[in-house]
Amino acid sequence: MPPAEARFPAADTSGADRATRLTVKTAAEARDVLAGLMSGVPHHSPAVLMDAQLAVTELVSNASRHAGGMTGFEACLDLDGDRLVVEVEDADPRHPAGEPLALRDPTAPGGRGWAMILVLADTSAIDPLPGGGKRIRITFALRAAPGA
Repeated sequence: MPPAEARFPAADTSGADRATRLTVKTAAEARDVLAGLMSGVPHHSPAVLMDAQLAVTELVSNASRHAGGMTGFEACLDLDGDRLVVEVEDADPRHPAGEPLALRDPTAPGGRGWAMILVLADTSAIDPLPGGGKRIRITFALRAAPGA
């Protein structure tokens, strides 16, 4: 299976949505992409980066363990620069299982990855892909909400 590609906006003053592509094979490489992307964001909290890196580690690991590996990866900032958006694609149409309550059972042998992602990310969505498989999109707010 070919490695997934990481796409994220390049420095661009024209406002065009250009992308730089890197090959991402592992969770460590995906974490490095996030760190590189966030290094240019002066208003982000280090906790947001840590949460995003933990969540992307789970997504990449789950794609490898349960869905035959990643078929796509993208990390970018939204147009306003207020949100980090991460997408991981795989060839398995099944949705991940797990609810946040799974985090409360310390004796469970596993099943916490998706539950943890739901707690860490501000939003999550799962979309079917036209050729089969799915795209999981998670987002993280980079700025504190007004009044927070």
